[in-house]
Amino acid sequence: MERLSKKTISILEQSGWTTDRKIDISSKVNYLEDKGYIVFDCVKEALEQFSGMTCCYEYNGNLEDFRIEPEEGLGDLERKHYKRYEVIIGAELVVIGTAFRDNAVMFMSKTGEVYGVRDDYYIWEFGRDIYEALNHLCEGKEFIPIYIEEGTE
Repeated sequence: MERLSKKTISILEQSGWTTDRKIDISSKVNYLEDKGYIVFDCVKEALEQFSGMTCCYEYNGNLEDFRIEPEEGLGDLERKHYKRYEVIIGAELVVIGTAFRDNAVMFMSKTGEVYGVRDDYYIWEFGRDIYEALNHLCEGKEFIPIYIEEGTE
């Protein structure tokens, strides 16, 4: 798959991923819709290919992980708890999982951009689509916040 780097493919494969992976996501879509989300096609495609795996990678010398698993990122919270990020980013978002050992919640926009939010104070753009986001995570790219709440620097 030319959209993923060799390193990313290796990390995904160690977690059980294959290039033809397409799992049933109906329960995940129902879960998100019950929480008030409109589940975009790009979100469905990402969930079909990448959900249900824990992928470990190195970042700044530390072992980190990510999970494309909406239930992990959202838990019992409703969409309204994350609406402020939509205002800050200027796009509708859907929770798709977690990164950095569950310390960042991952979101995807209607156009496919993937964002990470940590501690309610920092927002990063992980990638312009799921493939770029996974490459950036697996390759340990340094993320520069696109938003930092005032008073937290």
